[in-house]
Amino acid sequence: MNVLKMDKQQQIQSLIGLGWSDRRISRETGIHRKTVLHYRLEGQSVPQVPTDVVACQPESVPHVPTDSGHVYPATKSLSIEPYREVVWRKHTSGLTAQRIYQDLVEEVEYTGGYDSVKRYCRKFRGDASQRLFAHLPVLPGQEAQVDFAKGALVFKDGKHRWAWLFKMTLSFSGHAYEELVFNQDVETFLRCHEHAFASFGGVPSTVKLDNLKSGVLQASLYEPVLNPRYQSFSEHWGFVPNPCAPAKPEHKGRVEKDVSYTKSNALRGRKFASLEEGNLFLKHWNKHWARTRIHGSKKCQVWKLFTEFEQTALKPLTEKPFAFFKIGSRKVDPYGCIEVLGNFYPMPAEYLSQRVQIHFNSKDIKVYEGQFFITSFKTQSGKGRVVPNPNYPAPGRSQFLEEMEGNACRRAKEVGPNCHALVYRILSVPNDPMALRRCMGINSLSKKHPAPIVEHACKLALQRRRYTYGCVRDICEAGLVLPKPEPELPLIQEHELIRDLHEYQTLLEERTV
Repeated sequence: MNVLKMDKQQQIQSLIGLGWSDRRISRETGIHRKTVLHYRLEGQSVPQVPTDVVACQPESVPHVPTDSGHVYPATKSLSIEPYREVVWRKHTSGLTAQRIYQDLVEEVEYTGGYDSVKRYCRKFRGDASQRLFAHLPVLPGQEAQVDFAKGALVFKDGKHRWAWLFKMTLSFSGHAYEELVFNQDVETFLRCHEHAFASFGGVPSTVKLDNLKSGVLQASLYEPVLNPRYQSFSEHWGFVPNPCAPAKPEHKGRVEKDVSYTKSNALRGRKFASLEEGNLFLKHWNKHWARTRIHGSKKCQVWKLFTEFEQTALKPLTEKPFAFFKIGSRKVDPYGCIEVLGNFYPMPAEYLSQRVQIHFNSKDIKVYEGQFFITSFKTQSGKGRVVPNPNYPAPGRSQFLEEMEGNACRRAKEVGPNCHALVYRILSVPNDPMALRRCMGINSLSKKHPAPIVEHACKLALQRRRYTYGCVRDICEAGLVLPKPEPELPLIQEHELIRDLHEYQTLLEERTV
């Protein structure tokens, strides 16, 4: 640092004596503020040597101030001076300088600036070492980062419960969307994405997320496995998912910092009567405080960065919302069909007896083998229908099907003739994909109940003309008691009703005469 001339040094000391701040001296004299601070400290470090002897006498009783104002650091800001105790009390309760500034504006109509509050709060804490990270440059509309975190207490079912805070932050402008939810399941996660896209008026090119199960099934540094529903959701909206490396939350540091900012400045110490009330408050807070703040690295207002640069760079929204679906696994039956919601859909012949994965809802059914798409169907209403597909007609009776039906008849014959007759009657119905399954169910009853009981139940089912597995099962489980056979009468030679043989001979002789 260059040494100032003596007249400049004296001028600085004079202005300091008048109580001027370093900023004001720098502004009036054109001398850098750090140089002014250097000479202020230099002037304070010169000890004042008393000239009288009395002042040199040691005091036996130290002076104790009687006012309580000494616990609050002094300030030269006239706007902060009346609220020193309020700021100290809020700071000790864990609130940030931004939150304190917001509360002062809304509660006591504070007219000062945020920088004054921030500088005064710095006096309450010492210098703390922080871990530094480098922010990679991001183009407008290129990336958004998402995260879940513990949010606020929300009243539900007669008590306050912790709600989760969903946060999506645009990496370029810092503009964000917040929402309180009770669950972190896949549907809630995707709905929050849609609400954020609608709030932004567009879709970013990539979305960076951590490894929660709603988005990533298996975390990996080299090849993470995405949740199939999240993968379909990203394809529908036209963005590319970009999971973080395992145990590396700093890779989405913008939203991590933004979540901490939201929790500290909007949610800490607050309770809400419902989710609707909490989300309305977050919208108000975002509109009045979050989007109007000055971006820390770009030194520009967040809302201005978003509206002038990023909003036009986002991809347009899709016309239709994403159709949610369930995921299941099905084995192609011997008839070449899969069963979905009670109906049967034919599959290509090469997938007979193989297991496939299905994505289905009330409108569509999509069939996959791993990641490979096989075919799709329109979901049909009702139960027990075989839905025709001209591309993959149902195959004819294969050798495998003939063998399984033959085995079903053989096992039924081992139980009894009535069981065999019932199974044969069921298999005789043409184009019934449930026939073989019914017969297998009837045969399986012989493992739980004695064969005579199953045989008699099949006899009653034939008499009642109810050729179903359920009828035979219900009869077996109703505590059926087999009818007792009638006892055989013993053969006797003499009885009052039995005539003697000589009498029969006499009668025959009389009739022949």
